[in-house]
Amino acid sequence: MNANEITQIGIVGGGSAALMLVLEASKKGIRTTLLDPEINCIGAEAASEHMIATITNESIQKLSLRSDVVVFNTQLDYQLESKFHAPLYPSQEVMNRLSDKREIFTLLEGLQIPMTKTYYQDNEAETFNKIEELKLPFKFMKHYSDRVESMNIFTKEDATDFILEEEKPDTFIIQPIVEYISIIACLCIVDKGGRVVLYDPLEEEFEEETLCNLSVASHLSKTMLQRITRYNKKILKELGGCGVFTIKYGLTANKKIEFLEITPEISLSGILTLEAYDMPIYEQYVHMVLGMKVVMPTLMHHVHGTVKQNHAIKSISTPYHLYNIGVTRLCVTLND
Repeated sequence: MNANEITQIGIVGGGSAALMLVLEASKKGIRTTLLDPEINCIGAEAASEHMIATITNESIQKLSLRSDVVVFNTQLDYQLESKFHAPLYPSQEVMNRLSDKREIFTLLEGLQIPMTKTYYQDNEAETFNKIEELKLPFKFMKHYSDRVESMNIFTKEDATDFILEEEKPDTFIIQPIVEYISIIACLCIVDKGGRVVLYDPLEEEFEEETLCNLSVASHLSKTMLQRITRYNKKILKELGGCGVFTIKYGLTANKKIEFLEITPEISLSGILTLEAYDMPIYEQYVHMVLGMKVVMPTLMHHVHGTVKQNHAIKSISTPYHLYNIGVTRLCVTLND
């Protein structure tokens, strides 16, 4: 299918990135169908139509019947098993690999990319034995065929209750909980020719698990930036397939980085690309879907974003760009 034949894009997941993708598509006269279970989800504000349904194999298949292409703006915790009637970005194979946490962790180990020590167990008794060896707290994940359940464990009793639920998972995954001083988010595009295009890493700072600040990570050393770039390219090459991905790392107090996750979506920090770059990531994604050339973006400004959950903006004294995203206000200011 060539670009001139694409008149309808289906989007799975209705967050801030969905809204921006809808707006970019509309600039090119392309209609959008959004699949999301929330009636008032952010992306529904501008989409041509909204399929209000749980995101399942069946609903994604229905979306593919009414779309020329389908893009994912959310992570799935299950395998895509239906026959789809439009190209998927990322592809069905890639989405299935991303949904299998054990495969991703194994892939990272093979690529020698640093991450928090991860323990896998398929046996319930062996899992109990491993828990006895671990220091608290830790993150406990149960991987089923159709979902992943996770819980932060602070007492051994919590772990026991979590294991002994009636339904048995395929795999238990355990990771120590690490305190990071910030999260580094890397926005990546892989075009249809397999070429990888990377935006500069973005830094996300949290206060009590609430996102409060975003910025282009200008304070990272040249060596660390080169290392992150090398890791991203290795991961994306091994993963295969085109699409847009967010790869996140945790930055420790001693300036080391550890892999956290890779998802087929654009995190909230992607909004900074609207002000910082000559080509925002949302526009590049639509270009890629349409078969247009994806270019290496040029950083024009170092910017900073402040998240205001309570809509208070009086503390922002410099000129800013304001983005109303559901109940969140993001104020973006230039640092230079």
